[in-house]
Amino acid sequence: MEGLCMYISKSKRPNGKYFISIAKGIRDPETKKSKKIQIKGFGTHDLDSKSGKKALVQAEAELKEMIRLDEASRGFENFEDFIVSMSKDKLSLKHKNIGYLPYLEIFNQLKLQSFFSKMVKDSKLDYSFSDMMFYQVLGRLFNPSSKLEVATRKDDFLYDFNFVNNDNIYSSLDVFSGFNKHKSKALQDGIQVINDMEILLDTVDSEAKKILETNINNTSHELEELITSYDSNFEMNENKLFKHLNKHMEKIVPERNISLAFYDCTTYYFESFDEDGFRERGMSKDNKRNETQVVMGLLIDTNGIPISYRLFKGNKHELHTMKEVIDDILNNYTIKEIIIVADRGLNSRANLEMIRGKGLNYIVGSKGSAVPKDLKEKKFNSSWNITSKAEAKYKSGYITSKRKVSHNDETYDELIIKKYSDVYKEREMFKQDKMLERAKKNIKDFTINSTTKSKSKYYKAVDNPKEKINIEIDEEKIKQEQENFGYFYIVTNKVEMNPADIMVAYKSLYKIEESFRILKTNLKARPVYHFKERRIRSHFLICYLALVIQRVLEYKLEEKNVEISTHEIINGLEGFVIDEIDYKVDKLYMISDKLFKSKINQDIFKIEKNVLLSNEISNIIKKM
Repeated sequence: MEGLCMYISKSKRPNGKYFISIAKGIRDPETKKSKKIQIKGFGTHDLDSKSGKKALVQAEAELKEMIRLDEASRGFENFEDFIVSMSKDKLSLKHKNIGYLPYLEIFNQLKLQSFFSKMVKDSKLDYSFSDMMFYQVLGRLFNPSSKLEVATRKDDFLYDFNFVNNDNIYSSLDVFSGFNKHKSKALQDGIQVINDMEILLDTVDSEAKKILETNINNTSHELEELITSYDSNFEMNENKLFKHLNKHMEKIVPERNISLAFYDCTTYYFESFDEDGFRERGMSKDNKRNETQVVMGLLIDTNGIPISYRLFKGNKHELHTMKEVIDDILNNYTIKEIIIVADRGLNSRANLEMIRGKGLNYIVGSKGSAVPKDLKEKKFNSSWNITSKAEAKYKSGYITSKRKVSHNDETYDELIIKKYSDVYKEREMFKQDKMLERAKKNIKDFTINSTTKSKSKYYKAVDNPKEKINIEIDEEKIKQEQENFGYFYIVTNKVEMNPADIMVAYKSLYKIEESFRILKTNLKARPVYHFKERRIRSHFLICYLALVIQRVLEYKLEEKNVEISTHEIINGLEGFVIDEIDYKVDKLYMISDKLFKSKINQDIFKIEKNVLLSNEISNIIKKM
């Protein structure tokens, strides 16, 4: 390896100060002329100032080390080979994740750094709240676990997360509600005052007792108002965040259309059996019978990117959640027309009347029992609008019907689509076969009680003695059920909309089901281990933010025709760990052959060599 001429460069700037750097002189192989290349800069300074003198001392020390290494490296083909060849006791080798870089780029594109900085400008935090929120998002995306466990991984990344500790992790969850250690003390002091006064109640005369009771009521009221203010602050900041995200999303997804919005809700359970007015027992979608839970209503766009969400008490029925989420959209965004798409579980007369009453439109699934009898009785045949190809093995098609609906003394038209699919029928037959298999296996004598029917809907009583009933499979019920297999119904008040477009919109509901699956599996939003409401809300807000950023990354990759699943992206980025080699004056980064050839590198990072200098890491994002 040919020796290089390295020296301290002091370049004068127009303001009279000097830019200090280590430079090297090389000969251009084409022009044969000498030219200067900067190796490392130390900033612009007044040479006589304290900072200038300090920068010069540092530059001279590093120059000396570079010259020593340069002389030792002669004979090697390149400097990187020399560094790699050095014994480990002379080098500091660390493993650093750079898989966070695509998420950081989206975080910055959404201007979240400025949003969070502005939000806490008067909070006097001793750490960057923006960096903390990004770290919390990474804690959900990469190996999600408890906040205490997440705090231990701060050194895993090639990013300065030194401010992360247990106290800061938990205090950051309180920021959205405006809660802090001073308000915490005021709350604890107020509770203690009430406890002290209650102890005195039985030790004073009636007149003093009245005064104490009045004071207890007044203090309790003040504390209730304080706690209510935290909820109000949280919702205010939450709505600001939704608005901010959707505003800046337009620059990343220029053709974004949120006038077609998909809505659904799900439940998240806690490792707790104690109800508290927020965590409540309710109809669980996780099949948890005893644990408390909360309900989430989520609204997404046609690309699967979330628009907003709301948390509700665990005992709130899903039919009653939609209004608040829709109101958020109407209050925060100027949209001429919104079509709400939802599955049949959210199809109630009250919901549809609420949507119509707000001047909006809907596309919802419907049960067969809720459509006109004459339409329900029509069976699939060649006269239907056929949607399958003539040579296709599985046939499909649809017919339509209209009906009048009255609401608030006004009459509306509704379009009903009856869709048939051989694939759908085959799926339902398979599910029925599995249920029958279990039913036949479990047949036995049952005591007559309220749980008898729950054993299987295909059981019927052969005779009816007082104590026991004999069970057999209800073949007639099986046949009746099969008559309706393969059919499903869609109802909309967008009667002028093309039925094919309506069916495509309804079919796209899988995107919101997929979003819930990502939240529950990849991001592990459940079970929830927090017990204070403000922290529960913050936990879900971080999960939501992680989902938004993940979905945006998937959208960007899809735009580049990159086919890669959510699981592959998250696992691949979590495992994108490189070796950091510290040789005192600079650092090198080694990438293994496995990572170098991986799908993540080929589709996302596009790194072209196994060894990178420190200044090349920042350029990776430009190639993505």
